[in-house]
Amino acid sequence: MPKVLNHLPDDVVRLLAAGRGLFSAQAARAAGISSGRLRRLVAADLLTRVWHGCYMPTVAYCELSAWGKHGMEARALSIASPDACLTNWSAAAVWGLPLLGKPPPKPSVVWPKVPGRGSSSTSPGRFLVADIPPHHRTEFGDAHVVSRAWAAVDVARRAPLASGLVVVDAAQRSGANVVEAARHMRHWPGVIRAKWVVNLSDPGAETPLETLGRFTCIEFGLPKPVSNAWVGRDGPVFRVDGLWPWHWAASEADGAIKYNDRPDAAEIVMAQTEREWYLRRLGLDLARYNWQLATRRRRELAARFAALLRDNPPRPEPIRWWKDVPGFGPVEPGPGDWPSPVLADGVLPGKQPRRQWP
Repeated sequence: MPKVLNHLPDDVVRLLAAGRGLFSAQAARAAGISSGRLRRLVAADLLTRVWHGCYMPTVAYCELSAWGKHGMEARALSIASPDACLTNWSAAAVWGLPLLGKPPPKPSVVWPKVPGRGSSSTSPGRFLVADIPPHHRTEFGDAHVVSRAWAAVDVARRAPLASGLVVVDAAQRSGANVVEAARHMRHWPGVIRAKWVVNLSDPGAETPLETLGRFTCIEFGLPKPVSNAWVGRDGPVFRVDGLWPWHWAASEADGAIKYNDRPDAAEIVMAQTEREWYLRRLGLDLARYNWQLATRRRRELAARFAALLRDNPPRPEPIRWWKDVPGFGPVEPGPGDWPSPVLADGVLPGKQPRRQWP
């Protein structure tokens, strides 16, 4: 049993398991747990009351990020509004999609359209009105929530382009059909922006940092790399985060979590050194980047990528590479998997590309 649940009664633990970490006072009553017991568990600091009479373990709540807390508050609001679905940022937070920046001050839910009902904003949250197709409405514990695909596209309608691409990439990698969801929103405000994000999304991106590296290339008019391509002399040996196969060049996203506060950090560094030695012997030139470059200094990152590509002009023969299929592994790339060695893949909506290339 997880340590956070060690001191909770078994019937409360069962409720938490059934509700995916959260349960309502109504569910507690149905299980024979009185409001008095709940008050005593809260007073003992074992449970925390989230919004609208929903409870979760105090230690778990304190360990949540700001987005994690927003997701729990959103679920509580949904449980209190049974005919509404969580949507937008709130649904994305519940699904655990990667979210940049700070959460909104209120959760958002969407009601089905009925005569006399309109959108409103109250102290608990924002209540929107829209027709959501039945297959994009589902449940998460006791809460009602839109699908991953719908949540991601809904976020992309309003979010900064980089943030929207991070969310849509992650949703696509999980198997969500964001293209189909975007078609249902064809008359919604911001759908042109969302479709731009969907068209340039890539399920091959494994982390937000990799997505931001690719977005930098799009933003500054550089050739787009292949995400998480496998390379090797006679077969797939190592993956690189971004590959320009015609240039024999690659990018590597270095997140601090790879090294910080880990007892095996020395082994990780040693393995990375050996891997890089192999890649360079193979003929690849590498550019490394971190979170700060990809979020706060993208112009500088674009200049580094541009210098890497200028130093390694396209060759007649590309490096041998394999496409990575999530959940499967390396496969031979098809004709549509090859990026252009010289052309940018998109222009930001409403803007001219900030050219750094060639």
